[in-house]
Amino acid sequence: MPRIIVYDDPLSAKEHNDLAVAYQKKGNLDLAEKEYKKAIARNRNWDIPYFNLGNLYYQKKEYKKAEEYYKKAISINPKNSDALNNLAYLLYFEGRYKEAWEYIQKALKIKQKPEYIDTYNKIKEKIGQN
Repeated sequence: MPRIIVYDDPLSAKEHNDLAVAYQKKGNLDLAEKEYKKAIARNRNWDIPYFNLGNLYYQKKEYKKAEEYYKKAISINPKNSDALNNLAYLLYFEGRYKEAWEYIQKALKIKQKPEYIDTYNKIKEKIGQN
């Protein structure tokens, strides 16, 4: 009698995320995207794979998807200052300065990283808050 064999995914959300980061660093964005999505499927309440997927879509110039995933990361963890900064930078890049301003101010209230201050200064210059 034949047996049905079912393979279970032995990797955790963190392991899928780590694998995706490795793929992304090597430039294999399609495999990285699949692994981030597997990480999300394993743990829908963890903001990091959403944030990383936002970065991946930004890298692929798929800006609407990048925005969607940054916002998802922020909705799960409103203190994810890196997601706030990256979303602010993406909105700045798209010329949506007032929205960008709100997000970068939130990021800076959480942390004062040089990258955030750079984003802040770029947005500030565009909205004339000098």
